[in-house]
Amino acid sequence: MNEFDYINKYFKPLTGNIGRNLKDDAAVFRQNSNKDLIISTDTLVEGVHFIGTENPSDIAKKSLRVNLSDMASMGAKPIFYNLSLSIPKEKVSFFIPRFSSGLKEDQEKFNLELIGGDLTSSPSHINITISIFGETQNGAFVSRTGARNGDLLFVSGILGLSKIGLDNFNKKSKFLSIAKKKYLIPQPRVNLGLLLNNVANSMIDISDGLVQDTTHLAMNSGLCVELDLNKIPLPNIPNISNNSLLNAALYGGDDYELLFSCNPNQEQYLKKISQTNHIKLTNIGDFKTYEDKFLKFKNTSKLPKNKSYLHF
Repeated sequence: MNEFDYINKYFKPLTGNIGRNLKDDAAVFRQNSNKDLIISTDTLVEGVHFIGTENPSDIAKKSLRVNLSDMASMGAKPIFYNLSLSIPKEKVSFFIPRFSSGLKEDQEKFNLELIGGDLTSSPSHINITISIFGETQNGAFVSRTGARNGDLLFVSGILGLSKIGLDNFNKKSKFLSIAKKKYLIPQPRVNLGLLLNNVANSMIDISDGLVQDTTHLAMNSGLCVELDLNKIPLPNIPNISNNSLLNAALYGGDDYELLFSCNPNQEQYLKKISQTNHIKLTNIGDFKTYEDKFLKFKNTSKLPKNKSYLHF
């Protein structure tokens, strides 16, 4: 099969009217005048973002979900996406059928569709780039810049699981299965992002570790965050110390939970959201006037380390 055969067999069925059955050079979307189009792009590289030995279906889901998490962090409803895939020739026949199956499952789960992209050969590694498109009402998106002095800092879910899963990926233990699953297939908080659209003053998804992404919120809003290490929601995994779990949460990344600021008067509403949707929401800090640092740890002599993940 050549690239057009693979496209027609495995990717064309994932498209609809917007993608024009992949017959044209571009997709066509008639934008509603009272909506904002929200666009984000992420690239995943074999050996950097995934090991390469995972099930291709899981790799597809991770690729799509890290982009869905960007939509969640903006309070946007995802609607469609573009896919560019570069893959070594010897991996094509095994990889693509399983990869497209994973995309299909998540398209149905999150109610979106493929509208186009590109498929090329690669000399050695698989490279996956997805551009995702979502929408909000005009001006209703949530940015990183809107935190206010006195806001509370909240986070969804449990932190550190993905890093623990990666570090222990080849170990066989029932206690590590949830952590490894979190690393393999993140859970984007799309519905939560929509619920927080009118509540959060600023928001980001945790992809690079709590310390780095909290600093992004503080820096972009010109404030300081005082982070309470005792309140950070950590997993309970036997034989892994609390200090290791805390470091995984602070610096590990790939949790794809939502980190957001809101006015203290929204606390009761957040409790209702948490209970109704069975999502843990934890107040882990607050925003103060900036003095000399964007991030401080509360009630401890510990200082944030500059060790979050950087590509370069």
